[in-house]
Amino acid sequence: MNNRLRGYLSIFVAAFFWGSSATVAKSLFQHNVVPLLLIESRVIIAALVLLVFSLVARRDILKISFVDVAGFAILGIVGVAGANYTYYMAIQKMNVPLAILMQYTAPVFVAVYMLLTKRESISLPKTTAIVLALAGCTIMLGLLNPNVHIGVVGAVLGLSSALTFAFFNVYTKTAFKNYPLWTGITYTLLAGSAFWLLLDLFVRPSIGPFSQSVIWSLITFSMISVLIPYFFYFTGLRYLLPSTAVIISTMEPVVAIATAFLFLGERLGMFQAAGGILIVSAVVLLEVKRE
Repeated sequence: MNNRLRGYLSIFVAAFFWGSSATVAKSLFQHNVVPLLLIESRVIIAALVLLVFSLVARRDILKISFVDVAGFAILGIVGVAGANYTYYMAIQKMNVPLAILMQYTAPVFVAVYMLLTKRESISLPKTTAIVLALAGCTIMLGLLNPNVHIGVVGAVLGLSSALTFAFFNVYTKTAFKNYPLWTGITYTLLAGSAFWLLLDLFVRPSIGPFSQSVIWSLITFSMISVLIPYFFYFTGLRYLLPSTAVIISTMEPVVAIATAFLFLGERLGMFQAAGGILIVSAVVLLEVKRE
């Protein structure tokens, strides 16, 4: 298997688990699991599992240079904690397919960043893709449909999840470039966990209850929404450009829409579906141009 195919398959597997976990998260919310508990525990549990594994079996994984600590901290706080919070809170405020489709404006923000930093030049396909994505986002936000009311909070959360996901894709290659895959994942998750734990010291949120069934649900959710997909996604990013990884991961909305329909009975409206199609079209156009 060549590296490019390995990258494609890895991103697809990650997208499958992320798409499915979005529906699982919404189901847990409906069964009175507090969103903040789910958001924090998924990262903290995964970080603890990796830390214990490293200390017992692979201590070499934990060896990093002090100068790289800041990079992992930034990626863990903004790219993991920030993206997790805005994404799952968006899921709570709106239906699963819409929240995910809003997150997939991320490639457009990546393209804009590349243009502003002069890493890439402006072109007609890129400009067209940006216009398509912005139009799609406008339609999904309900600005052209008086019957759809997402609200300011939902809109801000959805767009924030796109921005943090874009940062996650761009900065991962920088933070991971000198280290093995598991080293990068471990320290990124530890940084995200440290952020949540420090925040709890000041905010002290009420995030119970902690029944046995809830604990097992949180552990299982951490595995399917963090450890498994992160492993495959970071693996894919080693072989593919960030924009290529994002276009393949558009399978995540497809999985999420299918599972949300099958298990939660959620549907996208006509306007929202049209907006989603425009956003996916923009991502495809960006990727075709890049390749």
